Amino acid sequence: MVSKIKFGLRLNIQAEMGATSSGFDYTLEMARMAEDLGYDSIWIPDHVENAHLDRSGPVLEFWTAMTALGTLTKRVRLGGHSVNNTFRHPGLTAKILCTLDQITGGRVIYAPGSGWFAAESRSYGFPQWSDEGLVRIARLDETLHIVRGLLTEEVFNFAGDHFQLKDAYCNPKPVQTPYPPIWIAGDSEPTQQLMVDHGDVWFMYSKAPEIVSGLVAGMRAKRPDRPFEVAVSAVGLADKGPDETLQWAEMYAEERKHRFPVPPTVDDVLQANLTGDEAAVCERIDQWAEAGVNYVVIQPMPPMEGARFFGERIIHRYA
Repeated sequence: MVSKIKFGLRLNIQAEMGATSSGFDYTLEMARMAEDLGYDSIWIPDHVENAHLDRSGPVLEFWTAMTALGTLTKRVRLGGHSVNNTFRHPGLTAKILCTLDQITGGRVIYAPGSGWFAAESRSYGFPQWSDEGLVRIARLDETLHIVRGLLTEEVFNFAGDHFQLKDAYCNPKPVQTPYPPIWIAGDSEPTQQLMVDHGDVWFMYSKAPEIVSGLVAGMRAKRPDRPFEVAVSAVGLADKGPDETLQWAEMYAEERKHRFPVPPTVDDVLQANLTGDEAAVCERIDQWAEAGVNYVVIQPMPPMEGARFFGERIIHRYA
């Protein structure tokens, strides 16, 4: 029996991964394609400088672009891949979530991250940035308490080490109850604790199925009485010959070489993601489903062609 899997599409908004444009029109074209082809959600990154190419390259502000996409689509859900906690005060984040959920009729996903791209936060002088990862995690933990509190309580107070709110109101409440689903992005030990405490969906970069299975089993042991879903973000390199697949994998590894403490090798990219023909892609998705995955967010390379391949030939198999 084929598992039911939902699919999201990561849109290109900063001319990365082989995109031919970085403008809003290109992003909107991808969003409308996603809606037409049956994707459940669309995703864009949250950066103020280009995080994967030259820092001076073009990139649109996340919430502004997502609001526009929300008004120009009708069905797809809207998520940040991931929402950078260092850019905004958590009270403002809560208000933005409420507002966009109202505007779109309840289509917002909240997928926060603690922030990783030091250069942009330093250059902009964002006061919530810290070079200490555990400090950023602590701030995100407080943010999640604040967002959940503001979206569910009539009057909210909070006294934390990093943020303080007194007699704060946040009305109207979001359309989704009790609040938009919280996707916790990442799988480090500190991030796993955020998932234990706050998350509805655990959102991780794609890995070999046996690694995903072990992580999911560990999380179930940590929160046995609170069910959760699992999503993976996977690069889509499917429907290409070996040489072309290798070229795209090399591009992805080069663009991400400053993203992780241990940068992905080309072999890592090929082994952990979606490559090959339809049968090979479905085999990997089936393996992830067996490991506990409910959702796959696809980062297609090249964007338009890849989005069309998965939308026309893969998604319907898991509906």
